[in-house]
Amino acid sequence: MVSGNLEGMSEPVSLSVDDLHAATRQASLWEQAVRRAERGETVAVIAHGEHVADVVPSGELDRLRETIEVLSDSDAMRNLADQEAVVHGIDAIRTLVAERAAREGQ
Repeated sequence: MVSGNLEGMSEPVSLSVDDLHAATRQASLWEQAVRRAERGETVAVIAHGEHVADVVPSGELDRLRETIEVLSDSDAMRNLADQEAVVHGIDAIRTLVAERAAREGQ
C-alpha cells in the first residue's frame, strides 16, 4: 500500500497495488481507444454497464457538425424539400454546405 500526499491535495491518499494495476489498465484502454480513433474508428465508452459516450475521429466530428448546421438551416432544408431528385449521403450534405457558403460569400 502506498500512502502520502499527492501534489495539490491536502489529504493523504492511499492506493493499493490493485488500484495501481487498475489505473494502468484504464490508461492502456484509453490509449487503445485514441489509436483506434486515429485510424478512423468510433469507439464506444461504457461506464457502469451503460454506453455513455463515443470517442470519434475529429474528421467525423467535423462532418457531424456540418450536418447539424445544414439541418438547422431552414433555407437549406426548404431547398432540399423543393428538389425533385432524391439526395443521399455525405456528398449531398457537403454540396449543401458549399452552396450555403457560396451564398453567404465565404
